[in-house]
Amino acid sequence: MTLINTWTIQKLAKLGLWLTSAFGLSVNIPQAAAKSDTWTPDTLANFGLEMSKGFGTGL
Repeated sequence: MTLINTWTIQKLAKLGLWLTSAFGLSVNIPQAAAKSDTWTPDTLANFGLEMSKGFGTGL
């Protein structure tokens, strides 16, 4: 089950990055978070801040 979850998250992440590039947006996600299997408070906060940029004031 973990393998399916990991694969799904990776595919959704790639889809999200493709969609942001298709709409002309840029996302700077720290590379340490992308290569690591664990989240630290700093990487989680950075990821959340970068993801929230795409929503603007809509959420």
